[in-house]
Amino acid sequence: MYLTESANTSMKVFSLQVQKEGQISIPQDVLNTLQTHEGQTLTLLQIGEFAVIVPRIPQVTTLTESFVSLMNSSNVTVDELLEGLQEERQS
Repeated sequence: MYLTESANTSMKVFSLQVQKEGQISIPQDVLNTLQTHEGQTLTLLQIGEFAVIVPRIPQVTTLTESFVSLMNSSNVTVDELLEGLQEERQS
């Protein structure tokens, strides 16, 4: 397997110090790049001897945003969706 560098890919190295109970602080530059905010959950992937931290995007939130966007673009309300669902169940 070969790793290739694209125009959007760069590698930076940061030193992190493990604190009491295994806590680490992530540099603000990294948090900004990952577009994270306080309280957000991140995922730590261990790949052999390597560790990668990635933003964890809850699927429910993503699906909800997509659903609301679709409802808005179709000019449909929740009540109308529920009525249509009821009609589908009856037929």
